[in-house]
Amino acid sequence: MDVVVLAGVVAASLGLALLALSLLRTRRESGRFAMLDQIATVSDSSHDLDQTLDAICEILVPRIADFCMIDVIADGKLERAATAVSHRGGEEVRRMLSEREPSTPAWMLADGDEASLEPRFIERMGEEDLRELAHSEEDLERLHQLGVRSAITAALRARGHVIGTVTLGTAWSRRRYRRHDARFARVLSGRVALALDNAGLFSDLERAQRERAEIAATLQRGLLPPPLPNIPGWAAAAMYRPAGAENEVGGDFYDAFPIAGGWMLVIGDVTGRGAQAASITAQARYTLRTAAWLSGDPLVALATLNSALLARSDSALCSVVALALSQDATEPVRLAVAGHLPPLLVDGDSVSEVAEAGPVLGAFGDARWHLEMTALTPGQQLVAVTDGVTEAGGPAEPGGSSERFGESRLRAELAGCASPAISVRKIEGALDGFAEGPLEDDAAALALTPAPV
Repeated sequence: MDVVVLAGVVAASLGLALLALSLLRTRRESGRFAMLDQIATVSDSSHDLDQTLDAICEILVPRIADFCMIDVIADGKLERAATAVSHRGGEEVRRMLSEREPSTPAWMLADGDEASLEPRFIERMGEEDLRELAHSEEDLERLHQLGVRSAITAALRARGHVIGTVTLGTAWSRRRYRRHDARFARVLSGRVALALDNAGLFSDLERAQRERAEIAATLQRGLLPPPLPNIPGWAAAAMYRPAGAENEVGGDFYDAFPIAGGWMLVIGDVTGRGAQAASITAQARYTLRTAAWLSGDPLVALATLNSALLARSDSALCSVVALALSQDATEPVRLAVAGHLPPLLVDGDSVSEVAEAGPVLGAFGDARWHLEMTALTPGQQLVAVTDGVTEAGGPAEPGGSSERFGESRLRAELAGCASPAISVRKIEGALDGFAEGPLEDDAAALALTPAPV
């Protein structure tokens, strides 16, 4: 081939390669500018702090990272605030990373130090890097299992103060970060910090959220069902399992309190979660207590609560089982059911309902309920549960749906139970084994029997 022609071919090939590289870089930079724009849009939205940080991580994964973590400084300590993992990592990896203590170098958190703006860039993750990141041998093993190939951590700094860090990592995609990725991480961290600071999410909103969390925690402590008191002549046991975050008030409750001539036990479920559930739960418990103390009658207690709920400005529904116990355990239990699963009578291997449910509370002004009388002998139990027990979902099936715990399973677990304590333990153990994870709804159970003479 003529040298001139060969040179022309080489030049043309080189030109095409350079053009392809240029197009690749243009596409890459265009995609990154789009991500920065998305981050700005998310930060300007009305989402709360947790939602905003989660959304930012979701923007970055899996486009430029297999996993992403954002840590923020709260009360002088770096805490994990958001985590995202690509679908190849799975929920177990996401949970591990979200619970893991951040391993950020001290120099990166130094206010006013320009060196803190330089990202920590690990192009090829080696054993020495892993040991430097690990907090313990157990943590080191988890990092080995993660299979990290590259990682970048950059400080989030606004108004001269480091307010957190963002970490990007690759593993399952087999990608490796390069120097241009570290430079982009520095730009990215500045955009994230500036956008969040401008939106006030690390000042007023964070402070407001902390205050709301403290209020919610205080409400929860005040509304958690108390330990059952000693009830002369009776043996009783109860269980309460909240669903959701620890500082989120749930809607299930139980209570036990003295009335004229004996005691009243109640178990119930209110609509909603969070602040609304807290207000309804508080109103339900204390209205039932007051009405029962004044009347000693389960029907009066239900009617009084029904009127109180109907008088609210919001929609408030509540289901309740009310059980009135005499000081003489040989006398029948007086009980009334409003929109709730009827109590079960456990007599050896026999398990059967002992009442019919009347209307739910808070729905009808002319609602009426029936008073049932159930005599119990030692060895027989009354067991009432909220629908958080029977409606608990098991592991998801291939089609996406999941089996429910159900009343048949509940009855099978209770058959043969010899005491309230055993019944409650059986229900709780069966729930743990069936759900294999956090419950979707709160769950409560209450069991009682005449004490042996």
